[in-house]
Amino acid sequence: MRLFPLNIYIIVALLCAASTAVHADIVSDVHRRMHRQMQEEQSDAQLFQALVDSLTNQNEEDESTFELYPSLDLYTDWDDAHVDPLRGKTGISIPDTMAIDMSHFYAPIVGKINSPYGWRRRRMHKGVDIKLYTGDTIRAAFAGRVRIKKFDRRGYGYYYVIRHSNGLETVYGHLSKFIVDKDDYVKAGDPIGLGGSTGRSTGPHLHLEFRVMGIALNPADLIDFNTFTPKQNPYIFRSKKAKLEQEGLAGSGEAAYHRVKSGDTLGGIARKYHTSVSRLCKLNNIRSTTTLRIGQRIRYK
Repeated sequence: MRLFPLNIYIIVALLCAASTAVHADIVSDVHRRMHRQMQEEQSDAQLFQALVDSLTNQNEEDESTFELYPSLDLYTDWDDAHVDPLRGKTGISIPDTMAIDMSHFYAPIVGKINSPYGWRRRRMHKGVDIKLYTGDTIRAAFAGRVRIKKFDRRGYGYYYVIRHSNGLETVYGHLSKFIVDKDDYVKAGDPIGLGGSTGRSTGPHLHLEFRVMGIALNPADLIDFNTFTPKQNPYIFRSKKAKLEQEGLAGSGEAAYHRVKSGDTLGGIARKYHTSVSRLCKLNNIRSTTTLRIGQRIRYK
């Protein structure tokens, strides 16, 4: 075996160590770059996730606000005492026109219309009656929050009033059982109660109303009850003033009324006040065949 001088071994050892050190530095540098890249990618991912979380939290806050205060910009408070939320209140203006989103309508129940909106036995029927069997499930027409859950022995029976974000309120009367509670948030199509014949009722049916700020609308203007789908979207609500202006009947000065007496007819009232039957019908939202009631007020201008 050939031996080399000691200094040769020392030099070789130093070169090997240097080579190992350089390799280690290169590997370490690569590792550092990879780690830094991973940190940067993770930082981007964290930023993205933080943004998603922020938006989610914002959406949850928005939804929470919506759940607590549907149509907050339209209604002034949360009155759980009266079906008409403006009853006894003053200084609240009703919009002349308002577009109501009907795109998320869900039929509370599908059935035959027993009684339409309008005058019935000298009483104004402010909704439609939909035939059903006691125990049938009633569902929310739109998403919203339950404002009223009560029992009215001489009227609605067990009933709900639900306020929705599109500005509408819906009334569900003559129920046999409640499913949700007052102040509960419901989605369109959620079960809210069971149909029945409680209160002032002659048989099982759902009494359904659509209202804007206490004003009862004709449901047949909003819903096609042959298909149980919206007739138009959006539905354009017009106040009585806006309707008269649209039809050119607003006139000048204050409104004036005639109190119906025995023997009065629309033709006679029209002649007395130098107007027409068609104008009387438009001013009072009635038909020429409508039976007048003694004591009824008929607007003639």
